[in-house]
Amino acid sequence: MNLAELIEVIQTQKTERMVEAVVTSLTTDSRDVKPGTLFVAIKGYTVDGHDYAKQAEAQGAVAIVSERLLDVTIPVILVRSTTRAMAELAGKFYDYPSEKMRMIGITGTNGKTTTTTIVRDVLAQLGRKTGIIGTVEVKIGDRVVPSRNTTPQSSELQAFFHQMHQEGVEDVIMEVSSHGLELGRVTGTDFDVAGFTNLTHDHLDFHKTFENYARAKGLLFAQLGQRLSDKKVAVLNADDEISHLFEMMTGARVLTYGIEQPADLQAKNITQTLQETTFTMVYQEQAVELTVQFIGRFNVYNLLLATGILLSIGYSLTEISNAITQIQPAKGRMQRLPIDGYNIYVDYAHTPDGIEQCLKALVDVPKENIIFLIGTGGNRDVTKRPMMGQLASTYAGTVVITTDDPRFESYESITSGIASGMLHDQFVEIGDREEAVRYAASLARPDNIVILAGKGHEKYQIIGDEKTPLDEEALVKEMIRQLEEKK
Repeated sequence: MNLAELIEVIQTQKTERMVEAVVTSLTTDSRDVKPGTLFVAIKGYTVDGHDYAKQAEAQGAVAIVSERLLDVTIPVILVRSTTRAMAELAGKFYDYPSEKMRMIGITGTNGKTTTTTIVRDVLAQLGRKTGIIGTVEVKIGDRVVPSRNTTPQSSELQAFFHQMHQEGVEDVIMEVSSHGLELGRVTGTDFDVAGFTNLTHDHLDFHKTFENYARAKGLLFAQLGQRLSDKKVAVLNADDEISHLFEMMTGARVLTYGIEQPADLQAKNITQTLQETTFTMVYQEQAVELTVQFIGRFNVYNLLLATGILLSIGYSLTEISNAITQIQPAKGRMQRLPIDGYNIYVDYAHTPDGIEQCLKALVDVPKENIIFLIGTGGNRDVTKRPMMGQLASTYAGTVVITTDDPRFESYESITSGIASGMLHDQFVEIGDREEAVRYAASLARPDNIVILAGKGHEKYQIIGDEKTPLDEEALVKEMIRQLEEKK
């Protein structure tokens, strides 16, 4: 695309040394620059792209979009915000692919991955070709595509959308993080439906206050637009009071779901076991009873949100419920490991609410029969750690306190923060997560339950700035094998 034509979509403050040039790619990462690239210099938390301007020039960049003057000989386009500019440029460069597919965005603290997976699986059963962008993976149809972030940078995101459209994807289901919203990564993405799971304590290291966190999430609903001719829908949790704020922020039609409060879509008569959940879904005076392989009340909320999204795009309650009964939970979300004779689960819970909901799912299990491994990340929100310890000890008789991604923080600093909230003394602090997993698995018995929380589907730990392989399922299976041999 012609450089001058491309930059027409951004508000420029000044241009220097403009020349005729053809742009063949966009990037914010200087390592990806090649001849023909338009390099957008973004100031991040640890790296400032402006410092790599000369490197980008040396590698063949045709121009640089910047927030300040640069000592280079190629064209420089000055803008107020390079983050916003990149989103606008990427949309134009890839010819606005999100306008050509049905776009479903899901935000909230907990439940995003499970809900996106449910929606994707139901749509696939109903014959639609889907794309998914989430914490676990980016998928086009059944093919996994590598991604660097939960919500990719806008240039990478628009490239994914373009690729999906080229490959015939009809519906894109996307987890939309508060970071991605705050940093403008989804600016220019044309969502048709936005769904909200819940809002609980998390990411305050980034957002500083709960109010800021809520406002960031609300951007998804505000960006649905004001044109009444566009049949856009916000699907909101009636049992979470923040939904009132989001309803005020959006110009879209609102569909509510819930269990406790009156809602358009409601779950009633919920009964649970350790293997399945049965409940009745009620919508517009129609009621269907369904039994699903998901456990826990929190998963009823996820199923309600997924159903609300699917209702809003035209499917019937009967179609949706029939498909839901056939699907399995997302990887790493209260996922029972396939070990005969033992009840061992992995879960992604790493927030106070996530921990509480995870443990509440263990209906009719005596507290003393629950072994709960709990971890949290280093160099992140420390205020949630005592609450995590308090909740773990409220519901579990034995608690193993460890880390998940320690990064550059000491083990003791992380585990002591969690331990400070404990309500009983039946706990141990083991900072090395691999050692902690082995210890927790060694406590497994046929009559108790072990839950490994914090990593879920992930097969690695971040120690320092390196990803270190860690396969918890393999560790557990090996420990159980050793236990069996000693019998």
